[in-house]
Amino acid sequence: MEEEIIRELLDTRDFYKIMENNNLYKYQLLDFMRDGIYNREYNLDNKEIGILKEIYQDKSHMLKIGNEAVLFISDTHYDYSSFDKQDMNRWDFLYYVLDFCKNNKIHYLIHGGDIGDGTIELNGLKQPVNFTDGSYELAKEQVNNILDKYPSIPYVHQSFLGGNHDERYLDYGIDILKEFADKKDIYPLGYLQAFISIDGVSISLEHENHPFLIECRNLISHDLTIHGHSHIALFQDNDVYIPALGGFLNHKNEKGGEPGFLVMYPYKEKDLVKLEFEHFYLRDDTFVKEANPYVYKLKK
Repeated sequence: MEEEIIRELLDTRDFYKIMENNNLYKYQLLDFMRDGIYNREYNLDNKEIGILKEIYQDKSHMLKIGNEAVLFISDTHYDYSSFDKQDMNRWDFLYYVLDFCKNNKIHYLIHGGDIGDGTIELNGLKQPVNFTDGSYELAKEQVNNILDKYPSIPYVHQSFLGGNHDERYLDYGIDILKEFADKKDIYPLGYLQAFISIDGVSISLEHENHPFLIECRNLISHDLTIHGHSHIALFQDNDVYIPALGGFLNHKNEKGGEPGFLVMYPYKEKDLVKLEFEHFYLRDDTFVKEANPYVYKLKK
């Protein structure tokens, strides 16, 4: 089926019509295309791969946001506490963030990955959900529990990138991104990497600290990468790292390692776009703003 879809795309180049005809989300069709470009799964010749690359470059941006603020969260690892006495989920952090969006008129929220934790208890030990056969029902129960508790809010456009923990459900045919898109109307960005555009600036959103593992990142020119996965707020030359919002695996003794979130404000400055990041972190059960914002000036 996937090869038939790719062949149809090569014949017609009608990306969105093929999505509609095959009932696909955009991230799914882009994933098929990456398989054709990099994994040679469809026995394509070099000319056909070149055409796929052209279409991918044209359609790759999953989200295009204008001159508006965006709130970034990551690594909530929900349902972690299913097998622990201490509640590590901290749904209250998410509710705080959504209220923050409402009170500050922020209409975009992006999750940088690891929505769920993807672990289950087997023989008294916590294991990845795909560690052994026979755990489908537990995996499905976990995803359903996350879906039941996760709010969809009409005043906030939520977009999710799937992380490495979210990928564990795929081994059982459970696509947590599709589940959220179908049931909560939350926009799926795909797994591990997605390109987004902020006020005309191309950004790679990644849930991976090893860029060489993300094959497509060099297909699209971008000047900034925003990372989940590291569980720490960090600002480097061309990289922004989102802290973990959940109570799981925080590095509380390190600067930036507390539970937190980032708010990004874009500003136009001549031929540049200035992206100003505010870092909010947990201190004495209250989120406080770091004194100085971090600023990136990027060409459009």
